[in-house]
Amino acid sequence: MKIAVCIKQVPVLSRITFDYEAKTIVREGVPLEVNSFDLLAVGRAVELSEETGAEVVVVTMGPPQAREALIQCLALGAHRAIHLTDRAMAGSDTLATARCLALALGREQFDLIMCGRNSTDSETGQVGPEMAELLKLPYVGSVRKMDLNTQAGPGGSDEPSSIVVERVTDEGYEVIRCPLPGLISVTEGIGEEKWPSRQQLEAVKESPAIEEVTASQLPSDPSTFGSEGSPTWVAEIRLVESQRLGTVIEEADSKLAAQAVVAGLLEKTRNLAVPETQQFHRYVGQKEKVIWVIAERVGSGLRRASFEMLGKSRELAENTKSEVVAVLLGEHAEGDLKSLAAYGADRVLVLQDTDLGHPTGIATSSVLSEVIDNRQPYAVLFPSTANGRDLASRVAARLGLGLTGDCIDLEINDAGELVQLKPALGGNVIAPILSKTHPYSATMRPGLLVPIEPDWDAKADTETINVHPAGVPDIELLEIHPEEDARGLELESARIVMGVGMGVGGPENLPQVSSLADSIGATLAATRNVTDAGWLPKQIQVGLTGRAIAPDLYIAVGIRGDFNHMVGIQKARTIVAINNNPNPRRSPILEAADYTIIGDWETYLPALVDALKPVIGAEQD
Repeated sequence: MKIAVCIKQVPVLSRITFDYEAKTIVREGVPLEVNSFDLLAVGRAVELSEETGAEVVVVTMGPPQAREALIQCLALGAHRAIHLTDRAMAGSDTLATARCLALALGREQFDLIMCGRNSTDSETGQVGPEMAELLKLPYVGSVRKMDLNTQAGPGGSDEPSSIVVERVTDEGYEVIRCPLPGLISVTEGIGEEKWPSRQQLEAVKESPAIEEVTASQLPSDPSTFGSEGSPTWVAEIRLVESQRLGTVIEEADSKLAAQAVVAGLLEKTRNLAVPETQQFHRYVGQKEKVIWVIAERVGSGLRRASFEMLGKSRELAENTKSEVVAVLLGEHAEGDLKSLAAYGADRVLVLQDTDLGHPTGIATSSVLSEVIDNRQPYAVLFPSTANGRDLASRVAARLGLGLTGDCIDLEINDAGELVQLKPALGGNVIAPILSKTHPYSATMRPGLLVPIEPDWDAKADTETINVHPAGVPDIELLEIHPEEDARGLELESARIVMGVGMGVGGPENLPQVSSLADSIGATLAATRNVTDAGWLPKQIQVGLTGRAIAPDLYIAVGIRGDFNHMVGIQKARTIVAINNNPNPRRSPILEAADYTIIGDWETYLPALVDALKPVIGAEQD
């Protein structure tokens, strides 16, 4: 058995600073490290090698200094490494990167290819599924557990023919069988993050096991690599300066501290302009520059993100003067069609075939790609969900389209181009992305856009397109395990959220926090450390590797305020924190919140909740 692991060397984000006057990112002196999710993949691959005798080959693309990352992986137990390094590859976007890696991997026969869920510097998670599409392999993303199928392989060989994995979703997890050869991306839970010792590093420092590969050695035109071969590029970056008030309240009397926060909230609310209700025209029958929204079902209905994207599409259609089309994949309920029309769809395309299989499988992506290629819409928007990200990436790779992942907003410039706004480097930078290819393609981060007011008298024409399965080895859904607590879904539309950090002390204190949250109608959220510790489910994790939310009020309880968490709440209208450390270096939340009460949460949170109840009740009335 032969396993390949694709890794990336990334900057340590917490060490990056910004020059707001020059509008530049200061990278000098910033150390580099192996992307944390990729390290998890290396660790699991080495474990499989120890169990089965498989060969582990680590692959990276990058400048000469990326060799250090490969040495680290060899020290951890990988057998050899491939370093794609050439100036012609510099400036590659996700698709150009996937092309390089796929060509390099295609020179050998790998049974399993692994990579991390996403890289911490770009956060897209597109390279894995794009590689899978280019290599024509089945793919499973966000894998937290993987076991080799013990059944014998083809011809009675002892080699495994498939793997069975647990895939993390926005609602829980799925058990999926993936045939081999196949490609997976891994996330937390697949294993422990490991680092080599100094002795292990010294032992492989001059290792001849690293093969350098240049663009000329790959079976493709070098113009398909680098910035020239990248369908997307970044316009002038926009640095985001904090607009938070940063008010710190140090008051021994918990009731007075709470009253000070509430007074500030009321004053802030009075100063906010009341947004006017926008009226959007409908351009039924206008087929030029049509905007498509890939609607996604969850449970017994449509995901709120579908309505958010329809709302943004109606706004964009004021410029394009075109129809807005919702696309439904597979089975649906009759009420779905009515809801899509009410929230802005002029037309609904239904790709009807119950045998399409998993929404991220080869069959679904090939069918959707064919319809997009035939109809040529102006733009196609996918939700940035577990399914939406993987499906969009496969479609983009199949059609050679530029894809911007995890967008927080969209604009149309004077040239009629769709400008896709994406956060980067922990949310301190907004990168406007443009694309050379059409249709434009983007995944939209849920919770940050606003649906229009529904018009339940609106009608939408429905067109059903009968499709057929691809007929190739594909992933098979074996089990679905929704989380018992559906708070993860509630976070997408919650007005009030109470975030829990390690500062609450321990899981034994969660019932008290949860009870206080319930008393004001707040939905619980958590930091990554809290979910890693198993105190709360992953589905309510907020931050760089979790959800992004935009509540009216976010109450941070015992949260230090590292950027990894704060990037997920940057769209919150107001952030209130309770933290017992008055040192902003030890508690960045002091500068990242509008109001921070210094003190013990067990003393100050009940008083804050009591002070908020009449205010929240008045708003709800």
